Amino acid sequence: MHRVPTTSEVVPGALVNIVLKADQPTGRTVQGAVGQLLTRGNHPRGIKVRLTDGRVGRAQSIVGSAELSASQVQGEDSATVPSSTRAIGLDAYIKPAKQRGGARKARSATQEAGTETSLTGHPTETEESTCPVCGEFRGDVAALTHHVQSHFDD
Repeated sequence: MHRVPTTSEVVPGALVNIVLKADQPTGRTVQGAVGQLLTRGNHPRGIKVRLTDGRVGRAQSIVGSAELSASQVQGEDSATVPSSTRAIGLDAYIKPAKQRGGARKARSATQEAGTETSLTGHPTETEESTCPVCGEFRGDVAALTHHVQSHFDD
């Protein structure tokens, strides 16, 4: 079994061969520049790294200058980013959250205006009345009925 690189060799910017999580059964490696170290120390299966292009895997070896030129000539899958592409951050894929409570806000706005739509769709006037028993409670017809009834239930 070959020796995996140590934390002293795998530093941000270093060119490495990594095995992606999906490729662990096959052992297929891809090349790329280290963007971020994800493992704090040395690991027997390789240090987990995130490449500059966003792929994550375990570093299996450091790419030497001879390997780099040979892979470019053979046309292997190289993780070097072509100059015509640009780096896109994760925020480019984030969608804004849906507005919640839109119906409640619209309903409260119509109640403030003094009208409310009934189930038939016809606007009805909402009346706010004061409790005839205690004189302190104010509310619409349904709330007032419930409140007045509570005076006599005791």
